[in-house]
Amino acid sequence: MIAKTDIEKKVKSLFKDAEIDVKVDGKGVKLAIEGVGEELNTLFVKLGDLVSGIAKLTGAKDADVIVSIQGAAYGVEVEIY
Repeated sequence: MIAKTDIEKKVKSLFKDAEIDVKVDGKGVKLAIEGVGEELNTLFVKLGDLVSGIAKLTGAKDADVIVSIQGAAYGVEVEIY
């Protein structure tokens, strides 16, 4: 299983000014990311890279991603299992 600190470092490098919450347990990884000012295309590319990378490292088969956007603000919930 991947370490929580490794995921936090990666998320912080991708989403510099965002607030993040990472939970890792035996069943998978849960992420919450909230921020402002990402271009929509860039946001989805970063999320795709992040989710596929974590899934490969953990051997996960499924992922749920919920993205909420209001103006320049965004919120993302990810569950990889």
